[in-house]
Parts: sequence; structure tokens; C-alpha cells
Amino acid sequence: MAGFGLVEVMVALVIGLILLGGIGAVFLGAKQTFRTQDDFSRIQENVRYALDTIGVDVRMAGYAGCVNLAAIDPNNPTAPPPIGVIANNPPALGLDQGLRGYVGGVWAATGAAPANWVAGTGVLEVIRAANAGVTLTGNLTPTNANVQITGNPHNFVAGEALVVSNCETADLFRATTVSNSGGMVTIAHSNAQNTANFTVNQYQNGAEVFRIANTVYFIGTNPAGNPALYRRNFDGATEELVENVEDMVMRFGIDTNNDFIVDNYVAAAGVANWRQVLTARISLVFRSNNANVATQNQASYVVEYTTVNLPVADRRLRQVATATFGVRNRLP
Repeated sequence: MAGFGLVEVMVALVIGLILLGGIGAVFLGAKQTFRTQDDFSRIQENVRYALDTIGVDVRMAGYAGCVNLAAIDPNNPTAPPPIGVIANNPPALGLDQGLRGYVGGVWAATGAAPANWVAGTGVLEVIRAANAGVTLTGNLTPTNANVQITGNPHNFVAGEALVVSNCETADLFRATTVSNSGGMVTIAHSNAQNTANFTVNQYQNGAEVFRIANTVYFIGTNPAGNPALYRRNFDGATEELVENVEDMVMRFGIDTNNDFIVDNYVAAAGVANWRQVLTARISLVFRSNNANVATQNQASYVVEYTTVNLPVADRRLRQVATATFGVRNRLP
């Protein structure tokens, strides 16, 4: 008489199941929200790091010491012919084309295509003087084929493309030999290995010698099978910078009338003269690390006013991040 009847037990079970279902729904919702916020936070971190890293190189494109690229002869400095084999050095381009972009199914940047490159994605190449310069000791006269510097802190070696620069002009040349005698380093060069406009008589004591750095940014597939932003340095070493970057889209601001004001932004194929490029607008397409974190599938995204349809319904978060960088060595 004082116990529970079957009806009361069944009612209690139903109420318990409803409560458990509610608690489970709250837990799953909270877990999904956490995954979404965590992936979105990772995307934001990757955006900052990737664009900051690219921006440093783009701003320094064409760097050759204290000389501005606008003061350099349009045909000089061009890339000197190669001698020997140095990994990814010499650059195929001169400082006059210190910033270039490529898009297509065939690799067109310096060196062989990386095995993991995702064909059809953007490739950005930056050429500039690397590190700090080493001060020239003595004068470079037309009859003196030796570039003398005190010490060799950056370990210049024979076969490298180097640049000698003062605040008026700059010239690329190829080192044929590098020797050290009592702390005085002599870099020999041959006229046949230098640019046609090598103006040796302009460089006096106090000019600087730099190594040329050739940096290539591209989208590759990492060992985990995910797309990632990669960087290949001038020594040929390739490193992964940021995972889950699906594409790089570039637009270049060109100055067509030499007033140092961007007149138009064009794709890489629309740049007729790379010396006219004053700015670069870089867009990177990021995706979340996990699938099935979005509430609904994203069918497409828009980058540079173009709609890109997604072939896979993976319910990943995607974000297009864009930044514009000025090429400082072409600005007044």
C-alpha cells in the first residue's frame, strides 16, 4: 500500500529520460560550440602569422641596401648567368623584378617545382638582398676584378649571386672564387659572369656587398595530407609555415605613369612590367582543422570578387584573409 505502482515508475523513468536527453543535448551543443570556437581561433592565429610572415618579405622585395629601385637603371641589375650549381641560387630574376606572382598548372618560379606543390594555386616569389651587408674595402676600378671585404660573416661561396651597392646604384655579379688571407676576403668575378652594365668604377670604400635571397611562397600538401602554406628559402630548404591553407590569390598594384600612386590592381597575368608594381594584395584561403564543425555546409566562398565553388561538402569553417603590402624599395 505504501510502495510505488507501475504507473509511477514508468512516469519517473520517462521524466528521467527527458532530463538525460536534455543534459545530453546541452553537452553535445557545448562540445560543438567549443570545437567551432577552437577551430576559429586557430584560423585567426594562422591568419596573423601567415600574413605577417609574407608581409615582411614583400615589403623588402628588391632590397639592395640604401639605394631605391627607382634610381637603378631599368635594365640593371639583371640576373647574372649561372656557374656551378648552388641550390636555388642564382635567382632567375634580377632585383628589377624583385616581386613576381604566378598562377597556373605549370610551375614558373625559380627552380624545380616542389614535389608537393598544389598545381593551379598561386606562387609568390621575392628576390632581395639578404642579411646585413659587408662593407667593401678599397675601390672597385674597371681594371680590378676583385671585390675585397673584411671578414666573411655570411659565408659567401663561389658560384653565388651577390650584389654590390651604394646609395646611388647597385649591380649583381657572380662570385667565381672566394678566398681568405689574413682576414681579408677577396671575391673574384669575371666580366663574362657579370651583368652587361656592371659599373665597377662607381663603388668606393664603404659600399656594401650582399647575398641575394630568393624566397618562394606556395601551397603544398603536407605529410598529413592537408594543404599548407610553404616557403622555399634561397638555400633550397623548404619549410611548412601554416597548415590548412588552401589557396593564395594575388593582385598587384601597378603605377603606369610613374607618379608613385597605384593606378590599378591586376592579377599576375595582367602585369606587363613588374617594375611598375608598388603594392601586393595577398589573399589566403584558410580552413578549419576539423570537418563537420560548421552548422551547415559552405558551398562556396568569394575571393577577389570571384565565387569559388567547393567540390567537397565537409562542413569545415573557411575564411579568406586579405592584406595589402607596399614594396618599400619602389616607393619614394
